Amino acid sequence: MGRQFDALVVGAGAGGISAAARLTRAGYRVLLVEAQERVGGRASTRAVDGFLCNTGALVIEKDGAVGALYADLALTLTLYEVPRASTAIKLGKTYYSISEGLLGKVRTVLPRLLEAGASRWSRLRPGSGESTRDWIGRFSRNKALHGLIDNLVGAMFAVPAEQFPADLFLRFFSKDTAYKHIGMPIGGTRCVWEPIVDYIDAHGGETWVNAAVERFQFGPDGQVTGARIRRDGQVVEIGCAIVVSNMGPDATSRFVADVQPDYAKTVAAWSEPAAILTAHFASRTPLADFPCLALYAHSRRLVYAGNFSAPELKRAPPGWHLYCAASVPRPATGAFDVEAEKALLIEDIKDHFPGFEESMLLTIDVTAHAWPAQRAVAGRDLPVDTPVANLWNVGDGVKPWGMSGTASCAESARVAVDQILAKYPLEIFQRHPQRQD
Repeated sequence: MGRQFDALVVGAGAGGISAAARLTRAGYRVLLVEAQERVGGRASTRAVDGFLCNTGALVIEKDGAVGALYADLALTLTLYEVPRASTAIKLGKTYYSISEGLLGKVRTVLPRLLEAGASRWSRLRPGSGESTRDWIGRFSRNKALHGLIDNLVGAMFAVPAEQFPADLFLRFFSKDTAYKHIGMPIGGTRCVWEPIVDYIDAHGGETWVNAAVERFQFGPDGQVTGARIRRDGQVVEIGCAIVVSNMGPDATSRFVADVQPDYAKTVAAWSEPAAILTAHFASRTPLADFPCLALYAHSRRLVYAGNFSAPELKRAPPGWHLYCAASVPRPATGAFDVEAEKALLIEDIKDHFPGFEESMLLTIDVTAHAWPAQRAVAGRDLPVDTPVANLWNVGDGVKPWGMSGTASCAESARVAVDQILAKYPLEIFQRHPQRQD
């Protein structure tokens, strides 16, 4: 066995980086490995023809779990806060702010009123297993309202309203942060994670990119004792006492199949991965006037769009306007016709972004299935702990009930690390003879 670490964290997505940072802060010797050449996973940024395109997460909640992690690490989270309202909805041909003014107040107060009413009057209360669409249908059949709710759920959770539990919808918008206070990462979402990786590396941990874990090694008790890693084409073996997986429960179950063959069955029976498509496009002329995010009441598939044209964001070359638009396929889970779904998304973009035909389509990302790491339908998440005593999952497949997005991945890491600190206190490793100094 090669070098010995206290903890191995597999995957430098939001959950993996957050877990590695929290373990490092607690004094553990951590190795964070990432198979890709960049950190951030589905919340990262890559260059496409001179533009910086996000691989997933568009904004960060200032008051969410990522902000809390920054505070715990004594780092400063720098975000671009748009000078006008950050989120808008499009009704007809007009964008209306839901971050300020009357609609902003309605967005904040209405869910709380519904939640309070549901606790007192059974008619308002979502039924067991009732979908958000059916629940909203009890109060209104307005097509614009249903279209907006459908796309709001799609934007937050990557499923349509008929697949999303109404009680979870009510919980998210009445009690969670629900993206009320957001900012846009300057230089792309990847720039949110790089200071945290620097913190890990500066406080006794290590981060390896282009490093894919090929297999785990197990002791007689069925616990992970190390891993075989292919780093820049070379095979390296390391020892570890704790493993945190940000690969998604499905991939994790395959790595432990020799010692826990039934875990794969549990994951397959419970998990329900969701999908989303995102088109990135750029234009010399403005195509829309919303400043940050937009939701749509009328569309075939389009659920939300983002505007990254502000020069302060440093995302596009001078004189260019950069946008993205995302859709949820039908079905949202399981197999779907990728080319047909792309075509529907493009038709929606043409409707809502006049002049799109003269723009430059940079790429269409399909986030589904194995890569990026498994995304679970909210309410269909597994626990962070696994049948292997020293192995935990973090990320979107094990997010806490009622949460979504990047914040939920960071929060899953906090939950997992709290369990690790209780079960494997640092004193155990400080006495280890092979611990690197």
